Amino acid sequence: MFIQIGTPERLSSIGQEKIDLKEAKAKIEIAVLDDKAFAPKESLVNHNFRIRELGPDIRSTDMIAPYPIIICDVRGVGKAFGSPLEGAHLVSEIRKDYPDKYIISYTGETYSLPITNALAAADKRLAKDDSLDVWIKTLETGLNEVSNPRNRWIRLRAALLSRGVELHNVFNLEQALIKAVRDKKPDILENKATSSAISSEAKDLVVKFSATALAALIGSALGI
Repeated sequence: MFIQIGTPERLSSIGQEKIDLKEAKAKIEIAVLDDKAFAPKESLVNHNFRIRELGPDIRSTDMIAPYPIIICDVRGVGKAFGSPLEGAHLVSEIRKDYPDKYIISYTGETYSLPITNALAAADKRLAKDDSLDVWIKTLETGLNEVSNPRNRWIRLRAALLSRGVELHNVFNLEQALIKAVRDKKPDILENKATSSAISSEAKDLVVKFSATALAALIGSALGI
């Protein structure tokens, strides 16, 4: 039986409904995975977005750990993973390892069914000929999403539940998250995850979230 002692903190007590977009643009780097030069880069930089082109040779999802927003081409990317779906497979793998990230896929091709299924893991799918206005709107939406610790946790929470983590364990982790944000100590959540009776896979997700997403949010004070 699960018995809660005391009054739990509400998740709504952390995070802002709206962020300072100018501040978020200045602090958050957006990673681009592409085997060619990213055509909208110059225009987006002129709109104060921070764009970092990482190229196509991603051999581990850990290489994108510092970046809350990922833009991924479908073709010519992530070949080291050995999948014929290339970038679409990489999108799916990033989502598995970092459920809290905001992922944008883009391509100039018509999707096959397997690629379409893999790209379901992306938050947004764009075409290479989409207008600058579409890119700006999409990236501003992403910045609003990843700058809020509440929103980032909700994404991770859904992933934990889908992996069979018991609801009371998720609740305890959520309470640790709230305390970590309040005290500005991301290790509070990491320590709770390490001591929780959850799978090693779930622990790894929470520990990575604490070390990357939560630490960055607390360090920059965005949405906190």
